[in-house]
Amino acid sequence: GKVHVALGVTILVLAVVRLWWRRRQGLPPWAPALSARERVLAHWTERALYVLLFAVPLRGLWLVLVSDDAVGVHVASHVVLFVALASHVGLVLKHQVVQRDGLLRRML
Repeated sequence: GKVHVALGVTILVLAVVRLWWRRRQGLPPWAPALSARERVLAHWTERALYVLLFAVPLRGLWLVLVSDDAVGVHVASHVVLFVALASHVGLVLKHQVVQRDGLLRRML
């Protein structure tokens, strides 16, 4: 319905603002507490999140405005988004709760 479309448009606008902000500010150096493997995981989940924060709402708008033939692709992209988000949050929680190295504070 209308709320679903409004949510998608809001997510798309926030994704544009976030990407603009990141390009403007750049990235800080890697946190010393992150292992090489964790850096790879963080890098790829972040890339996936950026792609999906555009792809999911755009696919949803396509469904509403053009054709609803690709509902399965839209739903599957949600699943991938949630997996990437869970991986990213899980890594942060590991560092916040288990290692207690202040990674979350550094991110905020």
